[in-house]
Amino acid sequence: MKSTATCTRPTPPVSVWTLRTDGIDGPFAARWRSVLDTTEQARADRFVFAPDRIQYIAAHALLRSVLTSIVPDADPAAWRLVPGKNGKPVAWLGDQPAPLSFNLSHTDGMVGVAAVRGPNSALGFDLEALDRKVTQDIASRFFRPEEVAWLASLPEAARRKGFLRLWTLKEAFIKATGKGLAQSLSSFWFTTSPPRIHFTPALPEREEDWHFEQQVVAERWMAAVGLCQPDGATLATRWIELNPDQASNAGLFRL
Repeated sequence: MKSTATCTRPTPPVSVWTLRTDGIDGPFAARWRSVLDTTEQARADRFVFAPDRIQYIAAHALLRSVLTSIVPDADPAAWRLVPGKNGKPVAWLGDQPAPLSFNLSHTDGMVGVAAVRGPNSALGFDLEALDRKVTQDIASRFFRPEEVAWLASLPEAARRKGFLRLWTLKEAFIKATGKGLAQSLSSFWFTTSPPRIHFTPALPEREEDWHFEQQVVAERWMAAVGLCQPDGATLATRWIELNPDQASNAGLFRL
C-alpha cells in the first residue's frame, strides 16, 4: 500500500518543547505578546478570560522561538503562518516556506510545539491533561473495538491514563495528516507498548512508515508525537521542558 501522507526524510531529531502556563501572569504574557504578528495579537485580545489569552500568547511565542532555534538567522517576529495542505499551517519567512515542519498543541496549563528540519513532513503532536474527565461512552464513540477492548482489560485505576495514551496518539496521527476529524477514526487503531499504528484496508497507509513516541510531561500531562518517514527509519526525538522563568525580557525563550 502506498502512503497518502507526505512521508519525507526530515533531518532528525524531532524537537518537542513544552511550557507550563499555569504560573504565567498577565504582565509576563504581555511582554511575549510583542513577538506575535498583528493577526495573532488581535486574536489574543479577543479572548474574554485571562487564562485562555495567556495560553494563546504563550503557545505562539513558544512556536516562534522554536522556529528561530531551527533557523537562527530569522527574526522571531518575521515568521508567518500560512495555510498549507488541508489547512495545516506552514511556517514562512518572507515570500517562501521555511525548510522545517512543526505542529502546535495546547491544553489547560500547558502548551507545546514539535518541530523538525525538513519541509512538508507529516508531523503531529498532541497534549492532554491527565486529570481530564473521560468516560466509557467517549471511548466507544471515538475508538475502534480493538482499543476499547484494551482499555477494558486495564485495572479501573489505569483506564483514564490508558484512554489518554490512545487519545493523544490518535490526535497526533490526524494532525500529522492534516485531516483532523475529517479522517475516519474507524480506519486506524493503536497498540501502546511501544506505540504503534495499525490500518484497515480502507486507509492506504503503510504501518512501517509511521513512528510515534509518548511521554508524561511534568507529571500532569500526556504528550504524543508522530511522524511519517519511509523505509523503516526510526523516530529520534529530543524533549525539552521549559518554565516561565526561562523567558527573557525581550519576550523570547532561551532556547
